[in-house]
Amino acid sequence: MSSEIIEREDGSLVLPSSADPAVAMYQAVGFRRFSVGLDVGRYTDPSALCIIKAESKPYFTGRGFEQKLTQPQYSIVYTETVKNLDYTDLVDMVVARLRKLKHWNLLCDASGMGGPVVSLFHQASVRCTGVTITAGSTITRDGSKVTCSKNLLLENLATQIENGSCVIAHDLPGRDQLLQEIAAFELTFTSAGNPVLQGGGKGHHSDTAIAAALALLGETHLAPRQMEVRKLQGFW
Repeated sequence: MSSEIIEREDGSLVLPSSADPAVAMYQAVGFRRFSVGLDVGRYTDPSALCIIKAESKPYFTGRGFEQKLTQPQYSIVYTETVKNLDYTDLVDMVVARLRKLKHWNLLCDASGMGGPVVSLFHQASVRCTGVTITAGSTITRDGSKVTCSKNLLLENLATQIENGSCVIAHDLPGRDQLLQEIAAFELTFTSAGNPVLQGGGKGHHSDTAIAAALALLGETHLAPRQMEVRKLQGFW
């Protein structure tokens, strides 16, 4: 039986069933989609965009028709930084990039100056999750609004890269710069003694790393999850 993966219009991935109901019964449905993170520049800092491709593929286990899914794999496939764009031009630029993707989710830093940018996306009828970055170590969600601690945001990125779940495309322009940004984060403490992750000091930008962390958060913490309910028969 062919193991060539079929990509459906909605971005789901399936193995061909050849109209065999026995195969369909064991079908595992994977996905291929893109998560887009936008860090809005403040003052002289540039704005940064990062696109992550997320995939989980079905495969035959070798035990009859049984299928399983590979662990989700996240690949940073595109980054871009821009300076001195007004909010309207920034939104237009991001929308132009989104039009080149089939299935995507957009997450934008809604802290400070990012708030008006999120509003512009909504006014343009562009699906956008605004993420307000705070202190602490928690994440909460209310519809399209998310509050996430900077510690959790950056630790999630560092952990996923360290364990190999998230990789940076080897031919990505700016790959070394992104790795330097991630490596430059250091643990400091507030006046209250609370630990917090900060960028690598004066002269070090962390815009692309924040955009990558936002995009990854969209997959690891905010992406929809599929739940299957099956009925067991013949058991007492």
